[in-house]
Amino acid sequence: MIEAAGIIASILGVYFSGQRKSMAWIWNILASGIYMYVFYEAGLYSDMELQGVFILMAVYGLYQWQREDSAWKPSKSSFRQIIIGLLLALTYGIVAGYLHERFAVAVKSPYWDAALAGLSMLGTYWAAQRKIENWILWILVDLAYVGMYLVNGLWGTAALYTFFVFMAIYGWISWRNKLKIK
Repeated sequence: MIEAAGIIASILGVYFSGQRKSMAWIWNILASGIYMYVFYEAGLYSDMELQGVFILMAVYGLYQWQREDSAWKPSKSSFRQIIIGLLLALTYGIVAGYLHERFAVAVKSPYWDAALAGLSMLGTYWAAQRKIENWILWILVDLAYVGMYLVNGLWGTAALYTFFVFMAIYGWISWRNKLKIK
């Protein structure tokens, strides 16, 4: 039941993000609060901790998206920004995976979970910064999350992330059309 509430809030967050509506961040805050509990119960501690970061990033994203023109356009990251972001995200994954493996009780998939958490933080930051690359990253991350959730028995959440892959494709197309990238 609680997982279902998280699924609904998550879908609404991604949908409104694709529409470039700031209310996406409010739905993301609600979804993250719910999923913090779901992931704690599942032993996916990096994902649980990630939800706290998502809440903070959602507050930042809400601020960013409301403070500027409502007819904003997405922008592109430089190659250097992409490489630095990916290196930081994966470094986080290695460090957090190690710490969870070493010190957390009943942790599941520590490195996989932590690497995806790091990449998810990067994707959220890029979304808040209105970088179009966030959608490509989300497509790849969501595909990897589907596998991790299936392995860990979170069938509803695996289905949600399968749906997220399609929502990320939609978001990328929507933002690309707004940016007029061909």
